Amino acid sequence: MSARDEKPETEETSAGSQTLMCGVAPITLRDRLAVLAAAPMAPRAAQKRCDVGLFDLESRRQIDLVDELRRVTREAARNPEPSATGE
Repeated sequence: MSARDEKPETEETSAGSQTLMCGVAPITLRDRLAVLAAAPMAPRAAQKRCDVGLFDLESRRQIDLVDELRRVTREAARNPEPSATGE
């Protein structure tokens, strides 16, 4: 038998019966499950943000008290306020 005499394989899909090219095997349930198993895991529910410690983005926006004290000290040194006695 030659390749021309062979009847092509068919595959039933939700769209109907589809004819496969020579040398193409139909997709089996095992193939579909293997693709799903190889996919990265996804959460089943929406995840909460991790706002603790290293991952807390709000705390990164806060002013560092030590840096703020240094800034105020530098500004005070540049712009000394006159004393009440006028010195």
